[in-house]
Amino acid sequence: MVRGSLAAYPAFCRDSYPLMQPPKKQRPTSYMPAKIIKECACTGVRWCNRCLDADMRRRRKMDDPVAMPPLLANPRSSWGVTDLDQSIVTNGTTIHAFDLATQNAPTCPEFRGLIIIENFLSETEAHALLATIDQAPFTSSQSGKDKQHYGAKVNFNKRRMSVAAFPGLPDYTHDLVVRMRERLRTPIRGSENANVESALEAFLPSDVFVLRYTPERASNLDLHLDDTFAYGEMILDVSLESDSILTFFRGRPGSEVDRHEATKIDPSCVRVPLPTGSLAILFGPARYAWEHGILACDISARRTSVTIRTMGDSLKETESGKRLLELCALPGGTPRRASNTVT
Repeated sequence: MVRGSLAAYPAFCRDSYPLMQPPKKQRPTSYMPAKIIKECACTGVRWCNRCLDADMRRRRKMDDPVAMPPLLANPRSSWGVTDLDQSIVTNGTTIHAFDLATQNAPTCPEFRGLIIIENFLSETEAHALLATIDQAPFTSSQSGKDKQHYGAKVNFNKRRMSVAAFPGLPDYTHDLVVRMRERLRTPIRGSENANVESALEAFLPSDVFVLRYTPERASNLDLHLDDTFAYGEMILDVSLESDSILTFFRGRPGSEVDRHEATKIDPSCVRVPLPTGSLAILFGPARYAWEHGILACDISARRTSVTIRTMGDSLKETESGKRLLELCALPGGTPRRASNTVT
């Protein structure tokens, strides 16, 4: 990457957001206090449209933004998820489309472990859930997002968890999980209902993450694998306010997924539609064998997501893990209906 110019940053940022520089009155200088220089919550390699200026990143001791895999470096309309007749080849590598009707990626049979339930929430129910969410405050998060987090504090480097400040799960968690279980009792055409059973049996919600995206800030969710120490197999994600696309990727050198493979993996991508009001259920290969993320170019309007995760198996036998399970569930395994207040 080239420091000091926008050449180092994702192409779609330069094309879609031509005015990426901070306002002149806020341009960082050596005499401005740090709180003015820091206009967003990004650190390290994270980025949003408020921190793309190379000089600003140096003053804030930030690294260059994480490099976009070449396959994803130049988003374009032909990435659309509706053209299922053929795969789109870029530089000899295939970008696949997930078909909601068949619940698979027709041109990528190895992609498994994802169920998308459309109309999981009605428009009225989605508005009610959003109103409930908005009763609690959001805090600034990395990559141009705002967040609410209801979960234990995890030190990923030291592999430790503390439940001392755990605020409890929000009221709506129970209703969403119960509805998910009910919907999975009815076979979903072409989906992997049978394969989801073991993950579903072990699923007890212990962590809720609400994220809010806006196109004005180039909000994004970098490609990642949810930590396998802290979180278990099944991940639920409810989409609210606007449609988006979830991108799955494998073949990124040095990624958590690819460094455990014995042989080099050719880059591959699956693009999955996320209609508003839908529920995405990740398990199996989609959970462990592919990274996933939300590209900034796929946020066209404000979007709110509710991600519900369960505790990792290795934590369940620890004292903090046992305590968290007690706090998350009443006798009979019913998730605790706690206050929505974020602390």
